[in-house]
Amino acid sequence: MVLTKADEVMPGEAESGRNGETEAWHAVLAIHGAVFSRLNKALNREFSITLAKYDVLAQLYCAPEGLTQSDLSRQLKVTDGNVTGLVRRLIADGLISREISASDRRAFVVQLTEQGRSAYLSARERHDELLARYFGAVGADRLRETRNMLNRLLQAVNQATSRDSE
Repeated sequence: MVLTKADEVMPGEAESGRNGETEAWHAVLAIHGAVFSRLNKALNREFSITLAKYDVLAQLYCAPEGLTQSDLSRQLKVTDGNVTGLVRRLIADGLISREISASDRRAFVVQLTEQGRSAYLSARERHDELLARYFGAVGADRLRETRNMLNRLLQAVNQATSRDSE
């Protein structure tokens, strides 16, 4: 593989004295923070939807029959308390509905309303446009390589943590 200027050590990395794992973690955090902040601002400004709300709408769009709030919190990888607050705000906005589950009277099922579906699809189009603009210069092949590498890192983390719990 031929290395390019982009493959070289980032400024300050060599003198940081940190190991490669820590530097990789910092790079993941940096890209997440930069993209999250920009997407959140754009979606909030243009659609009055925070990225957290957008993520809820995206999960519910993929589950037309709805999700329990517990299932939603598991899929979003957040606490039940975080989901409860988001659900309340999205109901107030008219974007989702909440009903007691027919199969478990202790659980609530949330679903997109027609207004929520429309809002999600509009925001998704802009979300995807922004990601294409942010990442487009990298190129499809490099993005695929990056995704594959991140998936390998996730597998390594999952394997290490499963060994920790044995």
